[in-house]
Amino acid sequence: MKKKVLLWVHIIYWLYTMFFVEFLSKLAYKNQLVRPDPNAIFFSNIILFAAVFYLSYCILLPVFFRKRKFITLVGSWFVLSGLFVGTRFLVQEYLFLKWWGICNYCYEDYSVQGGAYIFGNAMLCFSHIILPGAIIWFVDNWLKSEHQRLRLQEEKVAAEKAFLQSQVSPHFLFNCLNNIYSMVYHQSENSLPAIQKLSGMMRYVIADGSAEEIPLNNEINYLQDYIELQQYRSRNTALRFELSGGTSGKYIAPLILISFVENVFKHGVVTDPAHPVYIQLKTTGSQLSFTVRNKINRHTKDPVSGIGLRNVQNRLALQYAGQHKLEINDDGNIFAVHLMLTLKTN
Repeated sequence: MKKKVLLWVHIIYWLYTMFFVEFLSKLAYKNQLVRPDPNAIFFSNIILFAAVFYLSYCILLPVFFRKRKFITLVGSWFVLSGLFVGTRFLVQEYLFLKWWGICNYCYEDYSVQGGAYIFGNAMLCFSHIILPGAIIWFVDNWLKSEHQRLRLQEEKVAAEKAFLQSQVSPHFLFNCLNNIYSMVYHQSENSLPAIQKLSGMMRYVIADGSAEEIPLNNEINYLQDYIELQQYRSRNTALRFELSGGTSGKYIAPLILISFVENVFKHGVVTDPAHPVYIQLKTTGSQLSFTVRNKINRHTKDPVSGIGLRNVQNRLALQYAGQHKLEINDDGNIFAVHLMLTLKTN
């Protein structure tokens, strides 16, 4: 609970208590033998009530409840209630009467009516001082714990997301450099355009890769650059990329889609015209449909196979919880991925 809100809760409680004390006092005065000075009784009540309230609120609850000494806590409340009854009787029924000739209850015979006095004041102490203080303390501490839990959860999600996102960039850089190295080694005329593409891709990763969300067009451009970079490596690439629907004004988490495309070139057959790689990106309103289908290359074995897909699945779970549906199908010959995603729009 915020300090300002907690302060107002205490103020409202004490306004209610002062009204309650004054109201009960006036009812009690009807049967009194000696008419007391209402100010002395009233202010002594407030001081006594506040002392009991904050002893329980600031000392007993923090010490015993947080240490899980529940029986000790309840016992301390009984002791505190007894002290309240004894102190109130000493001050208002004995000292005030002795000094100023005033008293609060002013019973004729406390040996007869003492039980009613003790029981009534003990119940008053529990129901209107200790219990409200305990409720305010429990609510305040629960809200603080919940706020801390949510903050820690947000920090954990942010840390996990940053970790997963940091794994993406080196992976891409490693693969792209391998491709360019191969082109330079074979003196390909596409070497310089490939380096230019890689430069743009790395600028994208550095500038947008750590952002929460980026324009969908930026992610699409990155996909196309990556595909062209891979096509420089092999002129026989059989690939069809279909793009449909409006993309302006739509935003997506960066580097979410690229893992599926990268998986194609890493584990798929990309040079078979009979089974071309099929990539489709379609937007309908705020819904994104992304499909990737390719023939599986059974001759390629990667010791770290599947890390990219697991990575993107974890990122989707963190950043699009309840807002995505991912289907992955592997029939032994064709590998297909279909992702449905809810995009943010402006």
